[in-house]
Amino acid sequence: MSDRKERLLRIKAEKNRRRPKFLRSEWHRLKRLRTSWRKPKGIDNKMRHKLKGKRKMPTTGYKNPKEVRGLHPSGFEVVRVFNPDDLENVDPETQIAQIARTVGTKKRIEIIELAEELDIHIINPQIRRREQVLEEEEEVPYTEEDFALAEEEDEDVDLSEAIDEEESEE
Repeated sequence: MSDRKERLLRIKAEKNRRRPKFLRSEWHRLKRLRTSWRKPKGIDNKMRHKLKGKRKMPTTGYKNPKEVRGLHPSGFEVVRVFNPDDLENVDPETQIAQIARTVGTKKRIEIIELAEELDIHIINPQIRRREQVLEEEEEVPYTEEDFALAEEEDEDVDLSEAIDEEESEE
């Protein structure tokens, strides 16, 4: 990556850090309004008049440098992938893959395996299926021998005697 591109990526990161959140005018007053940005159009709207103390509106001054606009912070272009065939169009030297959120676990695993073969980096390789995650993390604390020993010990103890003792104490 060239020094110019690295410098522009640093500028982009700094601008992103300083950029205010552009929220809809009066969203906090009215429950029916969401926070997503809408341009204020009222004739007396304080935000539209850019009065001091009111929120900022998006302007061209907040844009990132043109050469790095839309790039991942690593400097690569992000390409969305929906199936394993889409990986053929990804250039590993200038692009990275992002698996679409609608892709299921089975196809996601296929995409990850093919990407490893083609040496393509994937931004979101995590698998969201709960059962698979639990299977990997679960460790059985007891073996079958432990269960057999516990059953033998339970046969020796008569629970009815213990219950009678507790009732007599009361």
